[in-house]
Amino acid sequence: MANKAIAVIIPVFNGARTIARAIDSTLYQIFDGPLEVVVVNDGSTDATSEVLYQYGSRITVLNQPNSGPAVARNVGVRESRSEFIAFLDADDMFLPGKLARTVSTLASRPNASLLFHNAIGLSRDGRQLCESFVWAERAHAPSLDEMLAVWWPIVPSTVVMRRSAFEACGGFCEDFKTAGYEDPDLWLRVREHGEFIYLPEKLTYYTTSELRTERMEKYMGSRELFFRRLRQRYGYRANRLIESIIRNYVNWLSYQGLLAMQRGDQTLARAYFARILRHHPTHLKSALRLLRTFLPTSLARALSGRTAGARYSENRDRLIDQASSVSIGHDRLA
Repeated sequence: MANKAIAVIIPVFNGARTIARAIDSTLYQIFDGPLEVVVVNDGSTDATSEVLYQYGSRITVLNQPNSGPAVARNVGVRESRSEFIAFLDADDMFLPGKLARTVSTLASRPNASLLFHNAIGLSRDGRQLCESFVWAERAHAPSLDEMLAVWWPIVPSTVVMRRSAFEACGGFCEDFKTAGYEDPDLWLRVREHGEFIYLPEKLTYYTTSELRTERMEKYMGSRELFFRRLRQRYGYRANRLIESIIRNYVNWLSYQGLLAMQRGDQTLARAYFARILRHHPTHLKSALRLLRTFLPTSLARALSGRTAGARYSENRDRLIDQASSVSIGHDRLA
């Protein structure tokens, strides 16, 4: 372990409230090897700079105009020199033992390009939202074919990877100007350079937004860029992943529309079903539901039956997270 150095890259944009917590969770790690902490201040206009100044030489601070998380992470990696790279977002935290556990495991597997682990989900006010971010059927290291079939729950703050793999695939694509799909885009390319390792331990507190409606709509532009890059690189092999992401998004819109109908809000329901048809004009079920919104409220609610209340409720949170299909906490870096 003594010869295994790691760089922790922390991009931050207006993160004065949480950045000290993130940095401290890194500096307090029990880790025998050299540790670099590189914080990229991505054009913050709040008190972030003042907070960073207090750490002095214990961290490296890079200041740049606001350019988004893809550029910020690439800049941080280029400034660092360590063999291994970990990412940490400004409102996430490493749990004790994270670096020692992950670096030793990755170092022992020379054919592995990346390691990721489970996490505990937190709300922005510190409440626990979920005990496990990775659900059972995805709790293993995926093959490239698996990653081209469905979205895989890998978020930056749970990743440790080899510098050689990062550099071989060119790092994060800087065409992604806002947060969204820049990280799944990278993980796919990294998977081409070696196998992945999955650790079931929860080694990170991961902060995510509960305002999922706004978050999902916000990432639509990034999604289209992701789809174009998938088609260019993988051709027909990417169809399953693209269709899965679209299907989950449509399911989420349908769920919201059905809930609105149950509440008697025909106008809101109409907006959700119309949004589906703008993306998929031949989606017959949504067309019929859209027509139903023009019926009297009591009749429309009766026709919707128990669908909205029962069909999706059991797996609602998973459906919404899959529909977003991104590292869903990154809106603070946009």
